[in-house]
Amino acid sequence: MKKTALFFAISSIVSTPLFAQDSINPYADEKTGFYLGLGAGAASYDDAYANEKDVYDEHSIPSTVNGYKSLKYTKRDGLVKIFGGYRINKYFALEANYTKFADTESDLDINWLNIGRNTRSVDNEISGYGLKAVGIYPVSKNIELNASFGLMKWQIEEDITETDTIFGTTHTSEKVKGTSKVFGLGASYNLTNNVAFGLDWERINDLGDKDKLAFGETDVDTFTLSAKYTF
Repeated sequence: MKKTALFFAISSIVSTPLFAQDSINPYADEKTGFYLGLGAGAASYDDAYANEKDVYDEHSIPSTVNGYKSLKYTKRDGLVKIFGGYRINKYFALEANYTKFADTESDLDINWLNIGRNTRSVDNEISGYGLKAVGIYPVSKNIELNASFGLMKWQIEEDITETDTIFGTTHTSEKVKGTSKVFGLGASYNLTNNVAFGLDWERINDLGDKDKLAFGETDVDTFTLSAKYTF
């Protein structure tokens, strides 16, 4: 009887920390764990600089005046992303990330050769912090598909330099912050139990401010190739 009581006492002492560890995440499995990753890719700006396009369209060159006008602006450029998260089980993860977009720009040039010239240069720095939920579907041991939904807290810094034949050169700047919904699809290849490579597409809705920024407001599509390490 004493041996039986001693056996149960020792068993309870050993099993208690194990149970406590598992109870932290009742959905834990072989895929559970924290991870960190780094990605690089491209961002496509569908309707960026719509305000500059309006200015370009509104300023016509009269047929009686020699001149020209041009508008060049960023349609696609690069990005880098740092991300980390916790995979709750093989089907679900929570992730935080930081994205730094390559600087975008617009150059508007309206030249009336018989009258004068106006040039306008816009430079934008864009970055954002995000938090998202990730649903995962393991196709095989090495290949997984994913779908995600979350929010991005972004910031756009804008600098405008405008030169006019009559009024000279002026500089203005603006900083605007906002929050956008983000959803995406992707796939990853597990090279080992700890190392994986991924390819993801994400859509950022309504990035920017059409009332405060020459950059305007646009949906942004991002395409990212990444490497991830799971602890």
